[in-house]
Amino acid sequence: MSEPVAFTPDQEALAGSVRRYCAAKCTEDVQRAGSQAFPRPFWRGLAELGVLALAVPGEGGGAGEVAAVALELGRALAPGPLAATVFAARTLPSACTPPVVSGERLVSWGSPPLMPWSPLADVFIETDGERAWLARPAGAVKPLETLGNEPWGRLSLERVLPLEDVQEGTDLAHMMLAGYLWGAGRRVLDAAVEHARTRVQFGRAIGTFQAVAHPLVNAGLGLQAAEKLVKVAARAIDHRHPQGSALASAARLSASNAAMEAAFVSHQTHGAIGYSVEGPIGHVAQRIRQLSMVPSHAHHTGEQVLAMYAEGGRE
Repeated sequence: MSEPVAFTPDQEALAGSVRRYCAAKCTEDVQRAGSQAFPRPFWRGLAELGVLALAVPGEGGGAGEVAAVALELGRALAPGPLAATVFAARTLPSACTPPVVSGERLVSWGSPPLMPWSPLADVFIETDGERAWLARPAGAVKPLETLGNEPWGRLSLERVLPLEDVQEGTDLAHMMLAGYLWGAGRRVLDAAVEHARTRVQFGRAIGTFQAVAHPLVNAGLGLQAAEKLVKVAARAIDHRHPQGSALASAARLSASNAAMEAAFVSHQTHGAIGYSVEGPIGHVAQRIRQLSMVPSHAHHTGEQVLAMYAEGGRE
């Protein structure tokens, strides 16, 4: 019988450090900080822990470390361009990475004209899913309102320099997004379970009603499957398995779907308060929706996953 897939003791220790830091520093004000009040001290604290440098070649970090940290960052609803920073740390020329991994410069990574974090970014990376370029704005950035209280903008970019290791950077960015979405989904589901346990209607806790309990269980199973896939994908990437990239794409899609389902079920369980941004889960659910919409070049990502399953069916 094969061993269950799990993080290594070192990866668990790193995740524990991030968990403790977020418990102390990722307050509700930090979680809800808008684009006009980005919590730079918190971001620099992540840099001091080494979180922003995990993807730098030769620094000893890999997909397992990125995934282990991402689960905790998602649970804490930590703000910031995490996936973009991971991608930049892997793909930028070494002379450009120090201000990024130290937390001094923020990265916008995506496909124009809509770019995440562009109103606050100092570093711009354009990608089409297979290639990427260091770029610069060609004109002003037009800020846009977003669901998840993250700053996006509309702009044009001028390509400056083609980047290397794009597939490796994309895989690690997928792992960051997958882990973060799983953590945020686990958070909203845990809140729903606690509400179902303590909220009483008709003389009974609402969690005793099948109409409430069954969707919670189904959402939990979805998150459990997504968590396992994240760990499998991380191990495959770190061991340079030929299907590592496809597994990273599958992990991101799985975590996104599971987190969205958890958010929906949590809304339903909480009732009206679940839809309020001021309530216990509204701001978390909005972040889940925001990150689920981060450009993933779905056609290319889907092709990778379909090819992986087709190859598995032939074996």
